[in-house]
Amino acid sequence: MRPIPFLLAFLLLPVRDAFKIPDLRFRETFPLIERAETTENEALFFDMPLDHFGNTSGTFMNRYWINDTYYKPGGPVFLFDSGEQNAEPLLPYYLQEYHGLSATMQLAKRYGGLAILWEHRFYGDSLPFPVNDNTTTAQWQFLTTDQALEDVVYFANAFTLPASANKTSGSEIPNPVHPSITPWVWLGGSYPGVRGALLRVRNPETIFAVWASSAPVHAQIDMAAYYKAAERSLTRNCSADWVAVTKFVDETLQNGTTQQQAEMKFRLLKARLDGPGGNDTGSEGLTVQEAANVSDVDAAGVLMDPLNFYQYYGFQASVLPFCNNLETRNFTALPLESGLAAAHGEETALDAFLTAVAELNYDAIPGDPDDPVQDRSWMWQYCSEYGFYQRGDPSNPLSIETSFRSLQLFQQQCNETFGAGLPTSPQVDHVNKYGGWNMTPSNVLFTNGEFDPWRTMGLASIESNSPQRTPSVAVPACDTAPEFPSFFGLTHANMVHVSDMRVLLTPDANHTDFKTVGFYSPISQEPFYSGLGLFQLALDEWLPCFGKDSNAAAMRQEALSV
Repeated sequence: MRPIPFLLAFLLLPVRDAFKIPDLRFRETFPLIERAETTENEALFFDMPLDHFGNTSGTFMNRYWINDTYYKPGGPVFLFDSGEQNAEPLLPYYLQEYHGLSATMQLAKRYGGLAILWEHRFYGDSLPFPVNDNTTTAQWQFLTTDQALEDVVYFANAFTLPASANKTSGSEIPNPVHPSITPWVWLGGSYPGVRGALLRVRNPETIFAVWASSAPVHAQIDMAAYYKAAERSLTRNCSADWVAVTKFVDETLQNGTTQQQAEMKFRLLKARLDGPGGNDTGSEGLTVQEAANVSDVDAAGVLMDPLNFYQYYGFQASVLPFCNNLETRNFTALPLESGLAAAHGEETALDAFLTAVAELNYDAIPGDPDDPVQDRSWMWQYCSEYGFYQRGDPSNPLSIETSFRSLQLFQQQCNETFGAGLPTSPQVDHVNKYGGWNMTPSNVLFTNGEFDPWRTMGLASIESNSPQRTPSVAVPACDTAPEFPSFFGLTHANMVHVSDMRVLLTPDANHTDFKTVGFYSPISQEPFYSGLGLFQLALDEWLPCFGKDSNAAAMRQEALSV
């Protein structure tokens, strides 16, 4: 448990510091693997233009890695995108298959391909400018969807094999890995999956095929649907009590007396600070007066603590233990089908809820701290272009999220963090111009988890305002878009976020807690094998047709004549 003074100081911070959006970023916050445990693989750097579209000059060094273990002349390039995070900790797992298998390397092995791990601008060591509180909005203007997509296009057209990987000695082809000569295949999950889908729409001459896992391709400011996916996975009694407790807390904080509001905040914060077995030493320094100074949104946010790891572990592994404790009143009674609130009232349900929060002690689960560069860069991206404001929806009778998390609060956080120069609201049209929910790219596999909160913004969305599209596992013909509303895809039953990009076969120290997870399912190995198998079937169909259309043939001839 955190020391009392630190936690209270945190809770009393301004909104922009204390209130955080659940992000797309995978929890791949692994410490670096010891050099002796993996094959040496030094980072490479590419001189990237700062501005691909304007008159601003200057470049920065964009970091990437390659693995040519399986490369054979003529083989595809498989690019794995790390997205909105430092890419270096991913290297052993995705390019070296440390303690498991990765889709990228398995595909490189099958097709004799070259594997690349790519780092996104403004993350890791690919920084045009230092990222901190002093980064100006004039500098943030170069972190846009289109600038970052064009980075990949520019790189693909300029990239040449390093001497160690060039196995085409004597060949007349000046650049055998140019995208007009050999297919470039993109792999990415979540935001990197979005990027792959956008590139296939935007630059099909550069990116030939894509596997987009858990990709929320439709940008939307209002993402009240985020927690709908979680609610749908709950047992009915747990859902009923969660809804009732949330409404009871919100009502008290909105309309209760000053004393009732202070006491409610005290109860909420005390539950977060206390530990299992009735251990209340963590909350010894907390007073009702101190609790009264905590904002409504931060106090009510305690009710969301049991969902801290839902995005990766799903209901059974991360939420079911909480629901079991709640519905049995800390295992002192039999659960009721109707739930506690319906049978005994909201106060009884709230008491049981807060006891379960204390017993599970989510705040004490160990893990690495967030990366301030990643957090701030991704915040700029969602504040400026993506939105995804995961607000509470008081009009939804099944809402399990506090209504204090409003659209206005999210925008306030963005405005306080970046100030003048930030758009007045996220410019989601910068993303949705490529099709959003209605995109129909060819040569793209979309995979999703049934209960992934980000599925709500993907092609497999079942939200009322989405087009209600249906995935099909029938492999489409090469360069042929499936007929709308169908799309080529697979939904993994009972799975959540990005459950299929790799599989862990030997647990290690980096996989011992909830906070170090991502790009794979920690609860099932099946999604990796089913997703990889389907994508391999697709590539078997698509790769033989590469370069056969007239435009590709002309580009190929131009590249050969350089």
